[in-house]
Amino acid sequence: MDDIQNILDETFPFAETLLKDYGEFYPLSSVVDTERKVKQFILKENEENDFPTSNSVIAELKNDLRWRKNDFLAIAIFYDVKLKEKQTDAIAVFVEHKEIKEAYTFYYPYKLINSDLIFGESWKVEEKMQIFEN
Repeated sequence: MDDIQNILDETFPFAETLLKDYGEFYPLSSVVDTERKVKQFILKENEENDFPTSNSVIAELKNDLRWRKNDFLAIAIFYDVKLKEKQTDAIAVFVEHKEIKEAYTFYYPYKLINSDLIFGESWKVEEKMQIFEN
C-alpha cells in the first residue's frame, strides 16, 4: 500500500486546494509508474465538450488508464461527491494496485466553511478491480 499512500500524499493537497479555491473540482488522476514515481495522469482536452460531466471524465480516465495499464503499478482517481445517504460532501478516491490486486474507494467527508476544509472520519469500501483486471 506504500504506492497508494504516496499517491494520496502527493495528490490529496492539490484536491484540497481546488476545493478551497473553487468549492469543487473535476475528477483528476495520479499514477505510480514502473519506476515507483508518482505522476499526474492527464486526459487529452476534448475540444467538442468544454464542460463534460464528472461521470464522463471518470469513465474516460478509467478507459485511458486501462489502455496504458502496463505503464503503472498503482492508480488513483480523485473526485468530489455528494453522499445523500450520509448527508455529506466528500472527496472520493478510487485506488487500485497491480501487484497486490486490491481496489478501494476511500471517502473523506468534508465541510467547506469560509474557504476552510473541515474533515470528518474517513472510511474505505472494497471495490472490484477495474484497471488491472485480467
